[in-house]
Amino acid sequence: MQVRKLSSLVVGVVVGPLLLTMWLTGAGSADAAFAATTTVRPGDTLSAIAKRYDTTVSALVAANGITNPDQIYAGATIQIPSPAAAAGAPAPGAAPVLTTTTVVVRRGDTLSSIAARYHTTVAALVSTNKIANPNVVFAGARLSLPGPALPPGWGPGGPLPAALLAHPDRLALRPAFLSAANASGVAPSLLEALCWWESGWQSNAKSATGAIGLCQLEPSTVTYAQTVLLHNPSLDPRVAPDNIAMAAAYIHDLTVRDGGNVQTAVAAYYQGLKSVQARGMLASTSNYVTGIFNYAAIFAQAG
Repeated sequence: MQVRKLSSLVVGVVVGPLLLTMWLTGAGSADAAFAATTTVRPGDTLSAIAKRYDTTVSALVAANGITNPDQIYAGATIQIPSPAAAAGAPAPGAAPVLTTTTVVVRRGDTLSSIAARYHTTVAALVSTNKIANPNVVFAGARLSLPGPALPPGWGPGGPLPAALLAHPDRLALRPAFLSAANASGVAPSLLEALCWWESGWQSNAKSATGAIGLCQLEPSTVTYAQTVLLHNPSLDPRVAPDNIAMAAAYIHDLTVRDGGNVQTAVAAYYQGLKSVQARGMLASTSNYVTGIFNYAAIFAQAG
């Protein structure tokens, strides 16, 4: 079973509604998407910080997952995106890029729900994709959205984390998350958020306690997932899709064992189920859970 380390490669801290990320991957290995960090001063605004560091408010919002740009707190830490990452964030009011946007059909989707999510119509989806039967769509299928494309990395509600957009190889793992989540019956956005918090979707990540890979699985959890949950001893935690599949199965298992409480399951992924049930969440676990659910909202909004 997974008795979790109480330190992670990626640690999130929530100060009020502001979601902050601190990269702790060792000396000399800071993510290239961030040029610096800064501490919010009394009286600071995002506009003032953007001017001070020669960036934009939209780039700061995207880099830090900020849901309310008008509300930041003195003493909070903010990541300053590198010029390359900031350039990837579209300026407010910028014209959309005229290329095709492709979306993946989720389990339970209908053309009506997809049309509502992406602000289009069923008729337009049918015409663009030459769909013969509008009443039948299949999970995992790819649909082209009609009209101007969303800016790269953006979904119907906002952007993905800037540090993810800076690494196309990691961004390409999103279908693996969707597949594993659907197979295990967990929310794709929650699985994406948990593994983003754990490693920044880095397959070669390894913690001081031996947690392995993209979703930071403890060796005992790997064995449990291979033998009990997925019945596949050939699964390799160093291979991204395998690691994701084992993490999804384990989150589902924790949820079932705690009677369906997903929040407790996420806490147990970090602290251990017996410890959470006996002692409740530690302060660090509470920050972990809050941060992951905040990121889950960002991934869900991005579609």
